[in-house]
Amino acid sequence: MAQTRDYATKKKGKTEVQPFWNMEDIKNVIEWFEKNEEWDGYLITLLELLLGRRIGDTVMMKWSDLYYENGNRKSEIDTIEEQKTGKITNLPVSNMVWEAIDNYLSHVKIDPMEHYNEYIFSYIPKTLWLLRHPNTPFYMNIETWCGYLNKDFSDKRKQKILDDFHKQKEYKSLGDYLYYIIEYNDVVKWQTDDYRKKLKKAVEDVGIRYPISSHSLRKSFGYWIHKTHPFDPDCLLSLQKLFNHTDLQMTMNYIGLTEEKNRQLINDHGEFIHNVLAGKGDEIVKNMPVVSLKSDDFGKIIRMLTDDVDKYQAAINMANELRIL
Repeated sequence: MAQTRDYATKKKGKTEVQPFWNMEDIKNVIEWFEKNEEWDGYLITLLELLLGRRIGDTVMMKWSDLYYENGNRKSEIDTIEEQKTGKITNLPVSNMVWEAIDNYLSHVKIDPMEHYNEYIFSYIPKTLWLLRHPNTPFYMNIETWCGYLNKDFSDKRKQKILDDFHKQKEYKSLGDYLYYIIEYNDVVKWQTDDYRKKLKKAVEDVGIRYPISSHSLRKSFGYWIHKTHPFDPDCLLSLQKLFNHTDLQMTMNYIGLTEEKNRQLINDHGEFIHNVLAGKGDEIVKNMPVVSLKSDDFGKIIRMLTDDVDKYQAAINMANELRIL
């Protein structure tokens, strides 16, 4: 029988996942977690959709990220350090976040203030990790640590851990580094994998056929914010900052806008060829948009033509009705 490794490994390769393309799929997945009384999964899913953090950062959230010590609710989260980048992003907390938390608390029956400095989402390996302490003897060298925790690391892996420990400056002792970096990362990986399995089951049960994973929730956060603010010229800039991306194109690719646009262009081209074969190609070309304008710029042009508020508003409304998405 093969030995079970007591540490996390990352799968090779990359699977490109998509955001939730329609609202009904989001609704069905949330209802699956409710129906199956998977309340941790329910809240993780909604926090991912509402805050747009990576799954590893979400499962390690504490009640203190959401509440002040006096019990007041925070209007902004400024305590979540990204595991991947080490950056902290200020996140406004919407009313829907609190609605989801209230529903969660009504089912799990706990008082956040009694667990103020604890992790929101419990998990047995996380609990066992918290019960250990990096000053115990088996943390003194990597061999005894591997033996005690049943980690069958190769010599190459052990040496890399030691090399990385000596390169970093934050942790002075090997025990602290093993505990707060290596073990912490294992716990995060295990708990996120546990959630991913449940999300996969939910997606399969509700009949979603396109590629979805936990990362789809973070992408959906950006996709649907943009979808509900299509004429806001600053929307993508705000999303770029929230995602800590280096440029706008990265954000557009990440949240699925580029893929959506490509799909639209290909479909439009297919329709064009269809009409060419039907003898209507010239008609289609004549009706193609000549130029794209921001709403504010279009409004300025209308105001140059009329001072009549009613006519101005009627023109804007007509433009919105006739616009080509």
